[in-house]
Amino acid sequence: MFGNIKKLFSYRELLFSLTKKELKVKYRGSVLGFFWSLLNPILTMLVYSFVFSIVLKSGIEEFAIFLICALLPFNFLTNSVNYGAGSIIGNSNLINKIYFPREIIPLSVVFANLINFLLELVALFIVLAIMGYKFYIYLYILPLIIFIEFFLVAGMTLLVSALNVLFRDLQHLITIIMMVWFFGTPVIYPLEMVPEKYQFIIKLNPMTIYTSYYRNIFYYIKFPGGGGFPSAAETLTAVGITLVVFFTGYFVFKKLEYRFAEEI
Repeated sequence: MFGNIKKLFSYRELLFSLTKKELKVKYRGSVLGFFWSLLNPILTMLVYSFVFSIVLKSGIEEFAIFLICALLPFNFLTNSVNYGAGSIIGNSNLINKIYFPREIIPLSVVFANLINFLLELVALFIVLAIMGYKFYIYLYILPLIIFIEFFLVAGMTLLVSALNVLFRDLQHLITIIMMVWFFGTPVIYPLEMVPEKYQFIIKLNPMTIYTSYYRNIFYYIKFPGGGGFPSAAETLTAVGITLVVFFTGYFVFKKLEYRFAEEI
């Protein structure tokens, strides 16, 4: 494992180049370019805000901010997994020509989406500052949460990118899986709305804990009463599951790596 990490570091220039390529390809020929990465969550936020603030009247104050705080980190996961699933197949010409650690390809997708996510957070900071949110109070926690979430995202992306080479139907199934995961995570609703007997199940989802941290840093600083930060036990459970996902994804990827050239 550590030998593979050392090898990855020696190919860091290739990782950087592929990450740059992912960012360029995503917005090639687009007039708005990167602004689409801001426009998509904004449009989604407006739709959900209309439904839950006006139609269903959820009663959540400033629902748009409540939503976007959890939507952005979940989009980081969704976009990485969706784009990463076909990354090995999409780079078949590269795989068949030269040798390099194959995990660089899906990881470049994760890093590209991480950069998008960080830029979206900068835009969020500006909006929060204008609206009077004192999010800077807990901002020191943010880098750690992003760092931990990165391993969950990387593990899932490595796993689906490898499995999709052998089972092409997986790419179509991923859309359904991510939709179920989205509604199983308190993004458009607070955790407190879930009946108490089911909250334990919801909290086994690491994204539940991570989105709770994001929301407490950005939103509940202005509207206290959202249950507070997750407990140490809940956080450690989420981190443990994240590490299991990451190492499982990495292990499966390395096990199947030798079959990539013949399958694509």
